[in-house]
Amino acid sequence: EDIAFVAAILTISTLGIVFSFVPRIRNIKMTYQAGNYFILIFCLVVSSMADFNRLVSTAPIMLAYVTFTIALCIVLHVALARIFKIDTDTVIITSVAGICSPPLVPMVASALKNKEIVLSGVMTGIIGWVIGTYLGISLSYILRATGA
Repeated sequence: EDIAFVAAILTISTLGIVFSFVPRIRNIKMTYQAGNYFILIFCLVVSSMADFNRLVSTAPIMLAYVTFTIALCIVLHVALARIFKIDTDTVIITSVAGICSPPLVPMVASALKNKEIVLSGVMTGIIGWVIGTYLGISLSYILRATGA
């Protein structure tokens, strides 16, 4: 059952990436909105499988881990942005895309009054989803294999 679920996720992700390069499919209207809708459905399905008793018992540890991870990501992001002299708006929008998700990018760009950064934010978020899917599943199997 576990391997079938992983195979389905990887197959859907891979097909989505492959089909995104087909011009006829890319030019279909409302695909971005439909994609966001399916992402929400996916999140709902995955969250419905959550073990809330286990989540509550490990909540303080999980909260500390997530806080540490996000703080480390932000520090690393800002440090690299300074090294490569990336403007503040781009740093903010790519942070939002990476930590939150691409659907929030247009709202933040609007608040920053800079519509030019929407594309870089959305692309960063989508690339993060793609890399995160494959890297997350790979890491999961590596940790299981090592008994961690």
